[in-house]
Amino acid sequence: MSLQPHLPDTMIMENWPLSQLTTLGTGGTAEFFAQPETVSQLQEIIRLARNIPVYIIGGGSNIIIPDGKIPGLTISARKLDTLSWRGNFTAEIGAGLSLPGLVKTLRDMRLGGLEFAAGIPGTLGGGISGNAGAGGHGVCEYVDSVNAVDSSGNLVALGRGDFTYGYRYCGISGVIIASSVMSWDGSPWSEDVYSSFMARRKSQPLGFRSAGCTFKNPEGYSAGKLLDECGCKGLRIGGAVVSDVHANFILNTGNAASHDVTELAELCAKRVYDYTGIMLETEIKTLSPCFSVQ
Repeated sequence: MSLQPHLPDTMIMENWPLSQLTTLGTGGTAEFFAQPETVSQLQEIIRLARNIPVYIIGGGSNIIIPDGKIPGLTISARKLDTLSWRGNFTAEIGAGLSLPGLVKTLRDMRLGGLEFAAGIPGTLGGGISGNAGAGGHGVCEYVDSVNAVDSSGNLVALGRGDFTYGYRYCGISGVIIASSVMSWDGSPWSEDVYSSFMARRKSQPLGFRSAGCTFKNPEGYSAGKLLDECGCKGLRIGGAVVSDVHANFILNTGNAASHDVTELAELCAKRVYDYTGIMLETEIKTLSPCFSVQ
C-alpha cells in the first residue's frame, strides 16, 4: 500500500494514533491520516489514494475504532467547519462543524428547530450520517441537500429526495459528506424545550469516556431500561464497564481496549435476549471504510 505524497508534509501523516480522536478513547493507529481544511484538499487527498481503504471520522462520539493498525487512509473532518448563511433561515454548513456549536449558534439567533439536539456531541457530518436526535426528531429533518465527495474525488450533490432517513439511520453511503445545506422555518427558539432536553442529559454518566448510547431503543422499549432490568449495570470486561448511572452507556475506566467494549456490548445484548427475547441493535458504529479508491 502507498499514498502518493504530493501534498504538504503536514497534510498526510503516518502511524497516527486514533484513540485521541474519539470520546471513548480507544482504538488503534492509522496507517495514513489526513485532516483537510477545505473541500478541495479533501478531494485532492482522495484522488491521491490508490487501492487502499478510506475511512472518515467526525467528532468521534459514536464510534469504536478497532485495536491495532488501521490499514489505508483515515480522514478527520473536524476542520471542515465552515458556516455560511444564505438568507435568514438557510445555511451551508461544513461537515466538521460541531453539533453543539450549531445548536449554540441557533440558540444565540433565537432560531428554533434543533432544541432536541441539546447536549448531543459530535459533528454535523456524523450527525447526518446517523440522523442524530432525540425525542422523535433527527438532524436530517432539516437537511435540504448534501455535498459529498466520491471515491474519484468528485463532488456529488444529493438532494432531499436522493436519500432516505429514519431512526438513527441515513441512507447516504459510498461517499464522504463535505457539507450540507440546512434550512429552518423561522419558528422561534424555545428555551423550555432546550432545557428539557438538556435535563435528560443529566441522567447520563458524566466524567467518564464513552461512545454515547450503546444500543438503539427497540420500538416500544427503552434499551437502558431493558439493560437495567436484566442486571447489566456494573458488568465489566477489562477496562470497560456498564455505567451504574445509565445502563445503555459503556465506560472506559482508563485502560479499556476497543475489544473490551465490543465484547461487553455483545454480553449485554445476549443477556437481554436471553431474558426477554428482544435483540438489541447497536447504535455505536465500528469504523469501516467509506470506499476503496481504485
